Amino acid sequence: MVGILIFNGGRPDIALENGALYGGLHCGDCFQYYDGGWIDVRLEYMDGWILVHGRVHREIVYGAQVRI
Repeated sequence: MVGILIFNGGRPDIALENGALYGGLHCGDCFQYYDGGWIDVRLEYMDGWILVHGRVHREIVYGAQVRI
């Protein structure tokens, strides 16, 4: 399923292409994030929500395309 990463109710969520919400993401949730290509990421919280890709921590860009 493909959607857009959004901030909803204090935590990241995914607005799916059919208009439904995924239901809120939690620490440790894994999905793919589009940044010029699909990369596997894990959601974590460190002074704010971040994406972890291997040893690289990425700032979340809300509105980015994701798939689960």
